[in-house]
Amino acid sequence: MIAIPCVYMGGAALCILMRERRANADLVSLRLPRLQPPGAHTRLLVFSPHPDDDTLGCAGLMQQTLAQGGTVEVVFLTNGDAFRTAVECMTHRMNVTPADYLRFADLRQQESLRALQHLGVPAQNILFLGYPDRGSMEIWNRHWNASSPYTSPFTASSHVPYPRAWRQGAPYCGTALLGQIEQVMRQYRPTLVTVTHPQDAHVDHEGASVFVTCALQLLRLSPADSEWAQKVRLRYFLVHRGDWPEPQGVYPSLPLLPPRPMAFLDTTWKCLPLTHAEILKKLQSIDLYKSQTAMMGRFLRSFARRTEIYGELPRQMLLPGSSKNLPVTPRSAAWKNIAPTLLNPLRDDVLRAMNGSANIRALYACRSKNTLAVQVMLRDPAAVRYLYHITLRPINAAGQSGSRDLQVVVSPRTKKIKNGIIIRVRGRRILFLIPWRLLQTLSPHGIDLLSLSARTTLATVPIDKTGPRILLCKPFPSGQQKLPPGI
Repeated sequence: MIAIPCVYMGGAALCILMRERRANADLVSLRLPRLQPPGAHTRLLVFSPHPDDDTLGCAGLMQQTLAQGGTVEVVFLTNGDAFRTAVECMTHRMNVTPADYLRFADLRQQESLRALQHLGVPAQNILFLGYPDRGSMEIWNRHWNASSPYTSPFTASSHVPYPRAWRQGAPYCGTALLGQIEQVMRQYRPTLVTVTHPQDAHVDHEGASVFVTCALQLLRLSPADSEWAQKVRLRYFLVHRGDWPEPQGVYPSLPLLPPRPMAFLDTTWKCLPLTHAEILKKLQSIDLYKSQTAMMGRFLRSFARRTEIYGELPRQMLLPGSSKNLPVTPRSAAWKNIAPTLLNPLRDDVLRAMNGSANIRALYACRSKNTLAVQVMLRDPAAVRYLYHITLRPINAAGQSGSRDLQVVVSPRTKKIKNGIIIRVRGRRILFLIPWRLLQTLSPHGIDLLSLSARTTLATVPIDKTGPRILLCKPFPSGQQKLPPGI
């Protein structure tokens, strides 16, 4: 009897997978606008979550920048040393130790230096920050201050342990990492910054995106840095998203295109055409990451194609409004006048395709003086078997925030939870009404930026999630009439 549902589920999953592959194949005819080519004055700053992500996403852009007389600097947030299978292959044993992960980090650093120098990037323009592999989002969410640093379960380190790191001994906390990214930008003064897309499926790629985006926003708010920071172009590249890119393998004549579920949402995608010589050098540089190509060479070589793609996201602002105009019901007409904070891909893997009530379609946010309203829109009506999560982190202009973020977890049966948070569910819409004072307790010296994301689970099984988006919080005008308490 167990075999029948297993066969059904397996067949359904296979059909969904084949449908998605056909859809991606149909996208080959898509013609993306071209990215403005780099010039002699381009100062390209690439932030890479791990060694090799920079080469996969930006090897062509780096080559073209250097060929035009521009400069390139690459910053690695982690050393990618938490790849247990690769560490086991390096040591030829199963019971690996923290010291083994540290030795693997040195190997990956050496591979990065060779690969980037092959592309023409000098060693003095390569920085290793040394933050924990697989720990970026944990640091963002739960370890903001040096008083409670994150400890890597792989290296057993709570501070940067690597001799080659830019700031050895720095604590594994959000303020330290954010401050280092700001300092790198301030010293280098880039004209173009690239980092992984917030919807990238790897947790460290998601973390790199939110830290870099937040750092640039803080520099734009700084009177000392605003003039040059406002001119910086921020572009996102993608590495991990399901079976993308399709087909996998060496196909230098094919263009690299965004996954179909992400192609027509809120990201404006552009392509950078590469020459045959640039493709070949990119492929050669990928092959210099021998510890990675030994495990997933077919996937990595899929990025050596005749184009690279870069996405741009609109700058989001959380505008102040009045309590009278705040939409306090999920189906309020006022939501029609509020632009989505983000649009999320639909049916982009088997779990999401089969769980429409947990597949997030969009996220909205607006506020009054006393209340933040966040609405999660789903593909299908909310169901009681799922849990719906939102995560918020308020940050002031100095990069300060509470040690932990604010997480709200509800089911469709939830009406009100502690701290005065109200939940309203209508069909596909889940509305969170959050007292603004709760966020102020996490950032008592002001809220200039707000990070917002959502995810869904079936018990503890993850179904869908959005990458965090950074909202600029415009303050209420001074002298505005005081609004009544509550909503």
